Amino acid sequence: MTAAAFLMHPSAPPLLSSLLLAGCGSFADLDAGETRAIDVPIAEAPPPYRIQPGDGLTIAFAHHPTRTTNVVVRVDGKVSIPFAEEVHVAGLTVPAADTELTKGVGQHLRDPELTIAIATMAQAQVFVGGEVARPMAMPLIPGMTAFQALTAAGGFAPSGAKDSVILVRADGPGKRIVKRLSLAGADMLAGDVALGPFDILFVPTTTIGDIGMFVNTHVNAIIPRAVNFSAFYNLENNPFR
Repeated sequence: MTAAAFLMHPSAPPLLSSLLLAGCGSFADLDAGETRAIDVPIAEAPPPYRIQPGDGLTIAFAHHPTRTTNVVVRVDGKVSIPFAEEVHVAGLTVPAADTELTKGVGQHLRDPELTIAIATMAQAQVFVGGEVARPMAMPLIPGMTAFQALTAAGGFAPSGAKDSVILVRADGPGKRIVKRLSLAGADMLAGDVALGPFDILFVPTTTIGDIGMFVNTHVNAIIPRAVNFSAFYNLENNPFR
């Protein structure tokens, strides 16, 4: 397997991929057999897991063990359990979903205590678009970073602005956070971040000076119009419109 093929392989460790690719340009002056130690920043920790459509949940009542319920989050992002119907949980962390379900059950039971566990996880994806060789949706592999996802999409196109990669991330139903990543040259090691479910990476054609203006102008075109994706992002309540 060639070095390029190895780096494209999903099992390639993200930091190792980044290190090897950075070394191609930063250490071209190494003599044969010479070694050099460098400090590699630890990639930013992945975001807290948020429930997504297709996840299987086990919901147990502390004082009513016989009422344990197993449900699958529907494509609209909602679940229904005894005493709490049509509760939107997609895009929420487990503690936040616990709070929402407890509110619903609390309308019928006094001081309910619930425990939510994720029994099965749906296949999460990330979306890579803009100035890359192959815009695509790809399975999210645990530990995958932004640079690794871009590499799997064939890398930057010659017209891509490596210093202005836009990361769009769900921050609960109807909410998004947007971050600008600089993955150009030596900044790639320091700027790389771990990805979360349904993250979007978008490579623009030019360096972005005003990220707020870019989001207002382009964010709606970036976000895929998929059913389960819209449940996660709640596109009907888009705050950028």
